[in-house]
Amino acid sequence: MRISGISYTQRKRRAPKKIILVLIILIILAALTISIISIKTAWTLSKPERVELPVFSANIVPEYDNISFRDINDEVTLKGWYFSTPESNKTIILAHGYGSNRLPYKEDTIKLIKSFLNEGYNFLTFDFRNSGESEGDITSVGYFEKFDLLGAIEYAKKRGSDKIILLGFSMGASTSILVAAESSDVDVVIADSPFADLTMYLNENLSVWSNLPPAFNKTTLFVTRLLTGVDTKDVSPINEISKIYPRPLLLIHSKDDEKIPVEHSHMLKEAAGDNVELWETSGASHIRTYKEYPDEFVKKVLDFIKKNLAEETDDSSHTSSET
Repeated sequence: MRISGISYTQRKRRAPKKIILVLIILIILAALTISIISIKTAWTLSKPERVELPVFSANIVPEYDNISFRDINDEVTLKGWYFSTPESNKTIILAHGYGSNRLPYKEDTIKLIKSFLNEGYNFLTFDFRNSGESEGDITSVGYFEKFDLLGAIEYAKKRGSDKIILLGFSMGASTSILVAAESSDVDVVIADSPFADLTMYLNENLSVWSNLPPAFNKTTLFVTRLLTGVDTKDVSPINEISKIYPRPLLLIHSKDDEKIPVEHSHMLKEAAGDNVELWETSGASHIRTYKEYPDEFVKKVLDFIKKNLAEETDDSSHTSSET
């Protein structure tokens, strides 16, 4: 700048030190706030409040055995009920969802169980670790629950079953896919409302469970890993589902599911290849297809199981005759 023949150099203005200090303090406070909220949320999500078993009138519950067994790694004791059908070697094992227990539909679960007992199937329903009456203090949404379900299969085998059908809901559905991919003892899988990949799902939908803005998702997941020792990348049904083939898998998912979008089942079906069916429903919220369409649900599942177990038997007979 030039005034009256004299040149001046304009000095750049710098933010006062006080403003910079205030900004630093605000950033630190924001980081601390996010960290504290994330820690609290991660703790709450990995240790959901247990849901007590409802009390029923004795006349509505078929005869059952109170059972307990260990997970496949012999770390926790799991509690459940075993309903037996005379001379049956086929057992359906129910795997419940997050924050639930062996009776995901409360009294209506008994109606569901009766439907299968009447068709000649044994039925085993149990509480995952940190649920119902089972031991454990962490819910890992599939990572540790896989070992629980493998323990349930081992128990059913000891009771004389050589045909195992997994009936999973939500977390239990995804866990059933992981278990079937690993265990050749599983003959048929019914997966109602599974997620395809836990990391992908929580990055997009953690706020559904935490009631926090999506900005908290990544920090909450990081803290959860520190608290539980679980890497969500290890819970990925979409990476394992192809190992189930040629055994049959029925996916059930409502397009109106508000917690796990139906696209997760679409991705799973595409990744699985052959021998997978998807029954896409509407008008039902998360894992509520059975509640909205009980008769159709039971018929669909029973028809799928009977068809595929019969085909398996026919294939075995054909192979035997050839050899």
